[in-house]
Amino acid sequence: MTDEISFLQDKIKSLEKENQYLKSLLDQAGISYHVPVETKNTDLFEPDQGKRIIAREITDKDANLFFSMFWGRTDVYAKRTVKKSTGEVNYYTQCYNFWKSGCPRMNGSKIRCQECKRQAYKKLERQQIMAHLRGASEEAADVIGVYPLLEDDTCRFLVFDFDNHEKDAEKCDFANTDDIWKEEVDALREICVVNGIDPLVERSRSGRGAHLWIFFQKKTESSLARKFGNALLRSGAESVNLKSFRFYDRMLPMQDHLSPGGIGNLIALPMQGRALKEGNSAFVDENWNAYPD
Repeated sequence: MTDEISFLQDKIKSLEKENQYLKSLLDQAGISYHVPVETKNTDLFEPDQGKRIIAREITDKDANLFFSMFWGRTDVYAKRTVKKSTGEVNYYTQCYNFWKSGCPRMNGSKIRCQECKRQAYKKLERQQIMAHLRGASEEAADVIGVYPLLEDDTCRFLVFDFDNHEKDAEKCDFANTDDIWKEEVDALREICVVNGIDPLVERSRSGRGAHLWIFFQKKTESSLARKFGNALLRSGAESVNLKSFRFYDRMLPMQDHLSPGGIGNLIALPMQGRALKEGNSAFVDENWNAYPD
């Protein structure tokens, strides 16, 4: 995998040099090469995305196959909660002692779970994955968040987050306020394809945001994966004539290395049953239509 990533990084640099050379020739000839990033035929988008989803019973086999792709830490995980008074969405690390006798939070402490002496993380098991995929909870309290940075500082996937993480965005499931962010997601998808990478684009559960997933064939050092991701963003933006990624928020894993006792940052898993009914938390094609199954 290290050789593959090094090859792709060299390829990006080569394409960038070639791109600059061709642009200089067009400039000398007085020919404009500026084209808008958004070239999709919006007429191909189906308004009712929920109807595209094939409803079926989730089996143990489905859960195993799903997690074989979205493989994060299994010794710790998080779940989604919604504060009824404000509608604010948060994800909490699951602990056997959470809000029980001795939990510092009961005394108003804001200590992080990884620093708590009462810490007793719950393990992520098949039944939690199946509950996530089925989506029976009306409050979507069965949504699972995984920690992609493994204890040996490796990861099995890389995620580019295009959700809204500005102040108060958690009150509306981190939804963006317009559709311009789609242009950046389309651009990054194109960058991946040009460089021989097969990404998966997930429309977020809010319907107004996205995650772009890249999977590795085996565990890869997080530092190397993040260098690769940054190379795509830096060199790729120029190749599709995009000055910058304004809506791109962060890349997960967010760290190269875990601090002692640390767990890193979480990412909510896709294909959550309740959101899928609206065609959200689903993987989408180039026209933003959800894949049915």
